[in-house]
Amino acid sequence: MRVTIEAVDIQEVEKILFFLKSLNIKNVEVIPGPSGPGPSITKGDKKVDPRLLFGIWKDNPRNLEGIRAANWKRNWNA
Repeated sequence: MRVTIEAVDIQEVEKILFFLKSLNIKNVEVIPGPSGPGPSITKGDKKVDPRLLFGIWKDNPRNLEGIRAANWKRNWNA
């Protein structure tokens, strides 16, 4: 029998392993995710000036309701 538990960070993995060890379960295997044992972190480009993005939507204003309406109704199978 196999039980799969997906943890979001290393602290959760440590808690789960501690709990399983307290139950004396002998066959516990930790399989790393597709990006390895930890999350993959990509550092941003510090040379980009974020001030150039200010006012990008001034001619086409957006709101949260409009974004949700446009994206939740799209065909995900296409």
